[in-house]
Amino acid sequence: MISHIYHTGFTTNLEYFISNQNKKPKFTIVYTHGFCSDPWGRKPEEVKKWCAENGIDFLRYELAGHGSDMDRFEEADMNIWKAQILELIDEVIKGDVVVVGSSLGGWLSLIAAIQRPNRVKGVLGLAAAPDFTADYEKSARPEIKQALKENGKFSYEGSGMTFTITKKLLDSGNENLILDKPSIPVICPVVLIQGMKDESVPYQKAIKIETLLESQNVVLKLLKTATHRLNEDQNIKEILSALDSFL
Repeated sequence: MISHIYHTGFTTNLEYFISNQNKKPKFTIVYTHGFCSDPWGRKPEEVKKWCAENGIDFLRYELAGHGSDMDRFEEADMNIWKAQILELIDEVIKGDVVVVGSSLGGWLSLIAAIQRPNRVKGVLGLAAAPDFTADYEKSARPEIKQALKENGKFSYEGSGMTFTITKKLLDSGNENLILDKPSIPVICPVVLIQGMKDESVPYQKAIKIETLLESQNVVLKLLKTATHRLNEDQNIKEILSALDSFL
């Protein structure tokens, strides 16, 4: 694990595993975690293990304001997170990339595929949550909207954590919406894995993503009993199976 200083001025931890196996095809998996999460849990660990077994390079990193950088959470926004993944693809990784993104990371992965079509050769979305900022604004209670207007942020408790939504985050998210267009200009193979018991991202969103993608190679897997975390044994098997398909 190393600390990486980004052009945005944020510093977060990342791990870059480079396989010493000379296997084909050769590409790098880039794992991007979700909102108020980190890249050190079971899902990324299983993805890293798969990469080691298959001779694939693997990079995982903390989003600005997360993990080792959580003290700066309120300073981060969607544009900063987008700049992170694009900087890693442009300046750290060589060759082709398959982006694996969980929740917010799924949104960033799709953006990376749009922005870098010559580099990103596949997308694996795990409960991908594009445009969640717009969803939040639409569903926010009047007192939340008032707090955002007066204070520029709103905090709430959930899952033993304090979550802070800033107006800066919402505004930057609205600058990067992809589901409000006639189509999503991603042409590489895409696999979407979505739990139907997900209370954070309704499975109908995955269906909408699949419908809007321009790619002719899209697989949508709806897991009837899975939740947002997708970290049960059977969920992990589906994730690893999807990675096999990119080989």
